[in-house]
Amino acid sequence: FQYPHGVTTTPDNEVVMVDRDNIEVIVFDKDLKLIRTFGQGSGDGKLNLPVGVAVGNNVIAVSEYSEHVVKKFSLQGDYLSKFGSYGSRDGQFNNPRGLCFNTKGLLYVVDNSNCRVQVFTGIGNNIW
Repeated sequence: FQYPHGVTTTPDNEVVMVDRDNIEVIVFDKDLKLIRTFGQGSGDGKLNLPVGVAVGNNVIAVSEYSEHVVKKFSLQGDYLSKFGSYGSRDGQFNNPRGLCFNTKGLLYVVDNSNCRVQVFTGIGNNIW
């Protein structure tokens, strides 16, 4: 690892971690044997500066610190979508960091430089 940041687990007890400086998501089995990596490459699924990760609603959500967005991937690592943009309005971010899903499937995002926490539905609609 270069600069491991966030870590979480899947319903199947896989361990999911983001490595900021290797610019990737790394997935291990329950015995910490490497299963797959994703996020490198090109296009929307390419990561730039991933710092947070959460699993919920059958997706892996990754906060992109310098892109000011949250990217969503399937549990297998396929890019699905992203939401957010730079700014301080509802649904916008200034350096998002930590993420977590609650038991109802809502995604909580620490909006670091805006000094707040925002809450989103599973499809990325801002609640507060």
